[in-house]
Amino acid sequence: KNPKIQKSKNPKIQKSKNLKSKIIHIEYKAEEGIINIFLGHQSEQSIISFSTKQPFLQLAKGKSKVRYRMASFQFKDSYYKKCKTPIIEEVGKSSLNKAYIKGHFSEEKSTQFEIIFKAKDGQTLDIDIKWNKEQYNRAFLTYETTEEEQFFGFGEQFSHVNMKGKKPFIFVEEQGIGRGDQPISTVTKLAGVSGNEYTSYAPMPFYITNYNKACLIKNSTYLQFDLSKPDKVGLQVWDNSLKMRLWQAKSPFQLIEKYTKTLGRMPKLPDWAYGTWLGLQGGTEKVTKVIREAKQAGNPITALWIQDWVGKRKTRFGSQLWWTWEADETSYPNFKAFCQQMNEQGVKVLGYVNTFIIEQGKVFEEAKEKGYLVKNLRGKNYLIETAGFPAHLLDLSNPAAFEWFKNILKTNLMDMGLSGWMADFSEWLPWDAQLHSGEDAKRYHNQYPVEWARLNREAIQEAGKEGEIVFFVRAAYTYTSRYATLLWQGDQMVNWGQHDGIASTVPALLSSGISGTPLNHSDIGGYTSFNLPILKVNRSQELLFRWAELNAFTPVFRTHEGILPDKNHQVYSNEETIAFFAKMGRLHYALKEYLKFLVQEASKKGYPIIRHLYLHYPKDANTYHLEHQFLLGEDLLVLPVLEKGATTVKGYFPKGKWRHLWTGNIIKGKQFATIDAPIGQPAVFLKVKGKWYKHLKKKLSLSP
Repeated sequence: KNPKIQKSKNPKIQKSKNLKSKIIHIEYKAEEGIINIFLGHQSEQSIISFSTKQPFLQLAKGKSKVRYRMASFQFKDSYYKKCKTPIIEEVGKSSLNKAYIKGHFSEEKSTQFEIIFKAKDGQTLDIDIKWNKEQYNRAFLTYETTEEEQFFGFGEQFSHVNMKGKKPFIFVEEQGIGRGDQPISTVTKLAGVSGNEYTSYAPMPFYITNYNKACLIKNSTYLQFDLSKPDKVGLQVWDNSLKMRLWQAKSPFQLIEKYTKTLGRMPKLPDWAYGTWLGLQGGTEKVTKVIREAKQAGNPITALWIQDWVGKRKTRFGSQLWWTWEADETSYPNFKAFCQQMNEQGVKVLGYVNTFIIEQGKVFEEAKEKGYLVKNLRGKNYLIETAGFPAHLLDLSNPAAFEWFKNILKTNLMDMGLSGWMADFSEWLPWDAQLHSGEDAKRYHNQYPVEWARLNREAIQEAGKEGEIVFFVRAAYTYTSRYATLLWQGDQMVNWGQHDGIASTVPALLSSGISGTPLNHSDIGGYTSFNLPILKVNRSQELLFRWAELNAFTPVFRTHEGILPDKNHQVYSNEETIAFFAKMGRLHYALKEYLKFLVQEASKKGYPIIRHLYLHYPKDANTYHLEHQFLLGEDLLVLPVLEKGATTVKGYFPKGKWRHLWTGNIIKGKQFATIDAPIGQPAVFLKVKGKWYKHLKKKLSLSP
């Protein structure tokens, strides 16, 4: 089960002659059974190490069985041939910035491998692992770590932030309904859509560690990390090669800056984005009335998000939309004039669009005629069962379809007066789809959301509206941050669930920020409801209040009525709620200058806006396992209430002094404390002597 590595009797070891000027150094200690790679001639810590006492590289011929339903995937993989005993033939350097390991496998001597290390500079290392037989489509790499090394990132993760001891897999899909929370997951598992602790709309093959190292896997195929062993990192990739990039630096912020420079950074938000975004449905009369009442209560409404601009339809899942991508003149007569009227009142109008087209309307007829839809294995248009009705998926690998849909966005959305939209559903490409480009859908699947973000961004740029329009996506992968203007966290349950309710939104904010997507937020109040005889989950007033408190300290303050609007408590349900929501809206708006500073910093350096405490206090081990509190920038500490009925919250206070937002009391750092947090007074603290202390103290009207 665990054969020791075999070494040739006399492996060649090539050494650099000019040690002082070397950028990369490979150290092969055959007797100790270790290969160390160093960057920079003064480096004392290797950037990566392999143990030769175990098979550090293995290959296999794999065959997968994949079950797919509504963008929830279940994988079963089997291996019918495996090369599991690498034999090192040569270790050395080919130049000052290149090193290598060459060898073959004892099970099949003709199968040869080469690991090439190329230093981009003294802090960046590319690793290219190749083998000479393409039929080996599974690679297993093992490298060294320690029990003390902690791992953060992996894209947007809803259940965990620190993945030490975990086995996260990276594959873009629906996050799932329930994700382990009971009793919901028992019901949704029967339908095959429950998800689990690692399912995510926006996972990414990236992590940073408290050893000031970072790693990006460049492959776009399915992959899985194994961090369950205290001294080993395991990596499984379903591909014919493996490419990695590693960084080392002096701080986690330097790592994030280097990583986001490679990926691309999200742009600054327009000025209007810092007010309240009111999510409503129901037509001109209703939305106009709700906006008027919200403004009268003092809520700084700057955007109206009407996802039903295309019209609503009732399905067995609840209130859904007509995916025809044309304005519904019945609910919103003279829609263009309506948008103009809202703009004149200082309110931008936002809409909704996604990657699907239903079998109805002009857009579908044109897409069908021109062959712009994803095909099934029979070469027919792939009719996919979504939540409530079937629809067809746009083939983004087709350049003509790509350009055509950009024009749909320009004509049917921007020209009608929309200032932004939710850009939904780019995680649904089937495993067995056929694409116009001829690419394998298994390989293209994780790339699809990146192309969807690129399509939306290019449409805005070509229309000359860069910096004015905001679109927000939920699905993402490596390089999405280069194109997307904003993320949102998708469809959480309207409950207190640890894995799929309000509590899950905080780990998602923290992990996505570390992973290079700093502009992120959730629907205030959540989205998914149930009103079944055996299961009823609907939004309460208390949950809505606590969610508003939490999101007041995130970049964007946006509501959602949810999939069952009539069953959920809404921000306009009664006078008490209208007043409370206005209070939280004003609190969020008071942070505008601070948020603008953080957004600008994110656009220049890639820094998260919602920050894990580890980032600012990397040597404080008490921060490593915190998952339900956060820093907004560096100067605000937020301890949200995430439990039903709770009026206190326990959290950790890092080094320094922290001033309570409401009482002015000071708490000294480096300790855990329990804080009173009645509804309307979230446990928020200002860092004393922080750079923004005086400004925030004044803007937030702290007591003296």
